Amino acid sequence: MQFMKKIKYIIWFLLFLFVNSFFIERYIVRFPEYEFYSERIPKEFDGFKIAVVTDLHYGFLNPEFWIQHLVSKTNDLKPDVIVGLGDYVKKRNRDVELLAVWPILNQFSSKEKVLFVNGNHDHWANHKLSLKLLEESGKSVRNKEILIQKKNQQIAFLGLGDYWEDHFEIDSVNSSQSDQIFRIVLAHNPDSTNTKHTTKVDLFLAGHTHGGQVRIPFFEYSPVLPVADKSLDQGFKKNRFGEDVFISSGIGWSIIPIRFYCPAEIPIIVLRSKK
Repeated sequence: MQFMKKIKYIIWFLLFLFVNSFFIERYIVRFPEYEFYSERIPKEFDGFKIAVVTDLHYGFLNPEFWIQHLVSKTNDLKPDVIVGLGDYVKKRNRDVELLAVWPILNQFSSKEKVLFVNGNHDHWANHKLSLKLLEESGKSVRNKEILIQKKNQQIAFLGLGDYWEDHFEIDSVNSSQSDQIFRIVLAHNPDSTNTKHTTKVDLFLAGHTHGGQVRIPFFEYSPVLPVADKSLDQGFKKNRFGEDVFISSGIGWSIIPIRFYCPAEIPIIVLRSKK
């Protein structure tokens, strides 16, 4: 009888893991707020909110109505800026997914700006078409610097290409050349943050890792990460230059459609001035 009870508990536990990993952590999306403090943030930008959207992976198990739902939920939060960090689609060589998802992405709306860069999956779907749709959206920050002004103060957003498929050097994107301005760099792959640069970067925002999808409780470790620098997995980290990097766990999945101890998220970064 004791043996049968143990078997029963194991079956219930496995059932819980299945439901949690395939349905709960993948589809109950969190919108957590993370405060980022810096003396370089102008007082005018204290409380400035940035919604980080990455790795939507539109396609199998992430259909149009689901992407539309996430866009609406993000817009309802009324962030100052929404940044899209790429991998909007899932499959390789699939124009139809790119053409279907971009009209939905164009519905993102914020107080100031919506800024997009592409990821490796977008290039794998169709390199030329993904770049065309990005530029036609009017929201591209790829290989650009965008300044946002409040009163007489500014902050800058720089956009990189994908580290694997469309790489740009950080210094080549920096047009203001001022070390006085608070600067945020958008990159799909956090490995981009470790590339050599002299530009003063205050914060990198990245995705790509999905947080590892499966993490080992208590050890804060993921056995599978598609990056060279395994320390850049999720949350606030430091790159090899000691600069701040935030990596979002994002929405989608890779290889196996599960998440464990790594729920889907669209995080909100709140800038806090220490001046």
